[in-house]
Amino acid sequence: MSTAPHLDGRVSASRPQWMRAAHRHLSIYVFLWLWLWAICIVGAAVAIVVVNHFGTVNVSMVQFVRNGPLVWFLFSLGVIVVSGYLGVHVANGMTRRSFITGGLVAALAASLLHALTGAALLLLEGALYDRMGWDHDAAPGEEYVPGVWEAGVVDLLLDHTLAALAGTITGLLVGIAYYRLGGWWGTLALPLTLLPIVYTMFSTSWSEAPFVPWDLPPISAHVFGAVVIAAAAVAFALLTRTVPIKRSES
Repeated sequence: MSTAPHLDGRVSASRPQWMRAAHRHLSIYVFLWLWLWAICIVGAAVAIVVVNHFGTVNVSMVQFVRNGPLVWFLFSLGVIVVSGYLGVHVANGMTRRSFITGGLVAALAASLLHALTGAALLLLEGALYDRMGWDHDAAPGEEYVPGVWEAGVVDLLLDHTLAALAGTITGLLVGIAYYRLGGWWGTLALPLTLLPIVYTMFSTSWSEAPFVPWDLPPISAHVFGAVVIAAAAVAFALLTRTVPIKRSES
């Protein structure tokens, strides 16, 4: 039996298997969503107070959650979901297909939840900075560097959603790669399985999102990112569809 933290509540056995799987996975994501953002809010508040005490607040603190705690936290959860629940899921008579569908649905829902939270906190932080007369800047220094939030709510949400999805889907893919291929091959596959996170972090940033190093429209960075994430989701489904279940996890 898994001991991973999760929210209470059950889905009726009459519901489709994928829905029960999605509920189980999402309960983990939501439980730890509360902890992640509680810690990040406290950390950002402390950072603002300290900087204001010793100097001038002229850079956003919440922005740093996106490329740091958010992506890698969701990545680790994706790995845990696969390693901790796949064997239990199948051992309880449910199909691999339902695990795939439920896992992807929960990953999408959790990513949207984190994206909405991150975007809302950035906008609230901007309102606080305006009230205090501080620059809601994307980089410290005298020169003002606009952040992605300056492009509007839609761009802000899109940027955070793709970043969160990249972390979650990559975690699922890396988890199933190690589960199915073993340690050596799973490690050798990392340049491919980590590609959604690597691409997202290099093609976009909190100070310029999207960043396109080619002579292409800016939206192409998001389009390519969505394609890479979708490919990772397909790879996760293909690796999971016929994966042998290890006896030690049943």
